[in-house]
Amino acid sequence: MRKGKLVVVVRGLLPLTAACAPMIPHGPDVKPGFSVGASAALGTGPTYENGDDPGPFYRGAVLVNSAYGLRSENGSLPAIRVGAQSPTDDAVGTDVYVQVPPAWLGRLAGGVGLLAEFPTGRRMPYAQLGIQDRRGYGVNIVSGRYNSQKQFIGYSSKENAQVTWLSAQIPLFARATVHIHGGMARGHVKRQFDNSNTPYIDEDRWVNMTGLTLELHRFRNSR
Repeated sequence: MRKGKLVVVVRGLLPLTAACAPMIPHGPDVKPGFSVGASAALGTGPTYENGDDPGPFYRGAVLVNSAYGLRSENGSLPAIRVGAQSPTDDAVGTDVYVQVPPAWLGRLAGGVGLLAEFPTGRRMPYAQLGIQDRRGYGVNIVSGRYNSQKQFIGYSSKENAQVTWLSAQIPLFARATVHIHGGMARGHVKRQFDNSNTPYIDEDRWVNMTGLTLELHRFRNSR
């Protein structure tokens, strides 16, 4: 009997730690050629202990990323950034971003993207918009939303959230940029055991996030 209770406790508590926040570590203006970067973010907010390891909705993120940007010389065509990032909550993420033709918006830059994580199955479409000056200083906002449903051994988890990041972009030198991030995630979590019709977690959650990204880019001649 004690062994059975222990199995239930372990099954219910250990897998349900707070996850990494979905993070977009790049700006809205696609850089041509290869880029690499490293990011760290911290989540702060209320702790939730209804079966979870005590902590905020998201603990934040620590990840490295690499990408390749495609961009026409005169900016008359959409620009595309294809990237990968890891680790993201023991997963690998792909990030495909399409920028509105740069020549259309002048110093403004904007586009849409899709962050997909494997094997967690989380998909977050997002939109991004920002502005920068000729020196590369700028600000941008990115907002995305996801719905995720996962089945584990003995229980299921449903989660949705709206994730918004506001970032400042600061060039260090010709091939390096720092992004300073601040954001919020707000959503709902529902979890229940397979042998029960009543969720043991069914609540709204939120978290504030702060982070930093160092990006090395422009590995070929840019505009």
